[in-house]
Amino acid sequence: MTGSPRRDAAPRLATVLAVLILGVAACDDAAPSIAPTPSPTPEPTAKLTTYQLGTTVWYEGLQIEVVSVTATLDQRGGPVEVLLRMDNPTDQDSSLDGAVTLLVGTVRAEPTRDSQIPEVPAQGSAAATLTYELQGIASIDLAMLEIGAGPLHVARVPMTPFGGTPVVFEPQELALTGSGASGTLKLTIHAGELRWDLPDWSQELDAGLQALTITYDATYSGDFSGGFAFTGDNVALKLPDGTVVEARRDGHSQSVELIGAKKTKKGLSSRFEIPDGLTGQFSLLVRNGTNAQKAIPFTIG
Repeated sequence: MTGSPRRDAAPRLATVLAVLILGVAACDDAAPSIAPTPSPTPEPTAKLTTYQLGTTVWYEGLQIEVVSVTATLDQRGGPVEVLLRMDNPTDQDSSLDGAVTLLVGTVRAEPTRDSQIPEVPAQGSAAATLTYELQGIASIDLAMLEIGAGPLHVARVPMTPFGGTPVVFEPQELALTGSGASGTLKLTIHAGELRWDLPDWSQELDAGLQALTITYDATYSGDFSGGFAFTGDNVALKLPDGTVVEARRDGHSQSVELIGAKKTKKGLSSRFEIPDGLTGQFSLLVRNGTNAQKAIPFTIG
């Protein structure tokens, strides 16, 4: 018996639907399209620059040589290493108290916490490496290293001649001469020195001051067997404007001696604080009790 046409068509329709469903499922399972990967951006290349300076600064009684500065910088910044050598010509151990900062334009960088400055033994030397981390600075060609901070003197060491003028506070030896007597006391000047620090105190002076030391021989021409008690009361300094300055009363700045009858004490000295940069005619005043004081003139600058 021949089957019904409707019954024969039903299996065929089911088969067609199954094929369509499988096709749709296959389309849904297809892998999504992948966007192209962008090319990687290369990292900036840090530039290594070494500044061989060899500049010496006189500060707090130490001679501090800024040996070299090495910068490893790109556009993001990077580390800067400063190599210092410190010599201590004094007879006591000394340490640098002044800050050592790197000034780049308006940015002032402090050394990292790992940077340490050691104590420098008497008549000895020590070295230190200070590290600075800069942010967003690609060059220090116009930078300078500063030692110290206000209100004291500040030394400056530029990386290049375009970074400014060095300020190193090198002591100045003065060829001073002259002699004068007040009564039985005579002083004969042999030399002078200008400094901006007090080496025996490991200190730096205020920015507006400098120290003038005058070296002389003192002779007592009297015959008193007890001799002559020479102190800071016997000397003073007259400035170009007429101001009279006494020697520093710090226990180190004025020679105190007992000078025997008809004897001379050589190599005595007095240290005075005077305005920084002052020039003109000065006078060392010799005083001796009620006798008239004697002025020994000399010129600076």
